[in-house]
Amino acid sequence: MMPLPTPAAAEEPAAPPAPPPAAPRASRLPLLLSAGAFLLSAAALAAALDRPLPPVVASAAAVMPAPLPADAPLPLIGIELLLPHLPRAAPFPRAFALALAFAAGDAEASALLAPLHAVAPHGAPSARQLAESFGEAAEAALLAEMGLAPDAGWLARRAAATMRFGASLGSTGTPTLAAVQAATTALAAADLPAAEAALAGLPPAPAAALRPWREGLQRRLAADAAARQLAALALQRVAAR
Repeated sequence: MMPLPTPAAAEEPAAPPAPPPAAPRASRLPLLLSAGAFLLSAAALAAALDRPLPPVVASAAAVMPAPLPADAPLPLIGIELLLPHLPRAAPFPRAFALALAFAAGDAEASALLAPLHAVAPHGAPSARQLAESFGEAAEAALLAEMGLAPDAGWLARRAAATMRFGASLGSTGTPTLAAVQAATTALAAADLPAAEAALAGLPPAPAAALRPWREGLQRRLAADAAARQLAALALQRVAAR
């Protein structure tokens, strides 16, 4: 008798595939910190303006380390907002508008802010940017003294550059060459007032050629002076409180 075939073992059902590992949840700490900073800033501003806190920031007032009093001096708030922008080269019209608004009615603060009307829309180049861009401006001034335009050609520009090089070695030259060399030395030492003083007495044609560069220098001088004076005013007002 032939043996009966052995029945095949029933196949066990395959285990379901393991779910893919969950992606790590992004940290919410930066978002929470940003939201907290916004709430604290809004609460401080509302307190400084002596207005009730909006509902969305009312709970933040309880955790503020040093809430501004209701009589906080608004000009000092405007100065604090503006000062970080003054050393930079970028325009700062919005910060300047806020500082002006906060200083309304304060004659001393408004007078110190006034020179920045010409600076805020354009910004002010840094001392390094002024030094790096002076060579081209100086050559244009020398070409103007010779009666040539800035685009007079390669040969004329090389002649102006050679004159500047000779002056740097001590050779005498024209009044414009002497002024340009004095300004170059001052810029190398980051002495911007001395650079401006060296160029103040240029003849009309070289002065016109240098005007765009000097306008940047004058904006930087105005921004630096305003930064010093506004910071001193803020310290004086805080000490007097």
